[in-house]
Amino acid sequence: MTTGRPGGPPRGAHPRVLLASAAESLGEGAVVDWCARLVLGQERPDDPDLAWLGGTEDWAAYWRRVWGARGLLYVWDDSAIEAVAMALGDGHWRVREMGLKVVRAHGLSELTGEVAALRDDDNARVRAAAGRALRTG
Repeated sequence: MTTGRPGGPPRGAHPRVLLASAAESLGEGAVVDWCARLVLGQERPDDPDLAWLGGTEDWAAYWRRVWGARGLLYVWDDSAIEAVAMALGDGHWRVREMGLKVVRAHGLSELTGEVAALRDDDNARVRAAAGRALRTG
């Protein structure tokens, strides 16, 4: 594993490693806030490099939301619950699926109603993730 640039993320690392490195370098609260803003589509010019998530600037908007949510699997604070709730209602199924994984990982029982509604989602992977999130909640 190599480092992209001094103080930058390690290239080719698993997201768990990337997010741990980001939290160490940028501060865990800042990384949680950034990931939540990615989910919400509220990027800022001074945001960290998407390489901290394993991404590039040419990522489609929905991939930024997916990977923002994925980041919340590895760095978490309850301040991100609103972003996860928004992910569960996102127009792209991959964002909804990742939001459900975050719910399951952190036992976010306050989102049980939103999760239950996704048992009837048009996408089979979202329905399956909703079922798993409800079984562990």
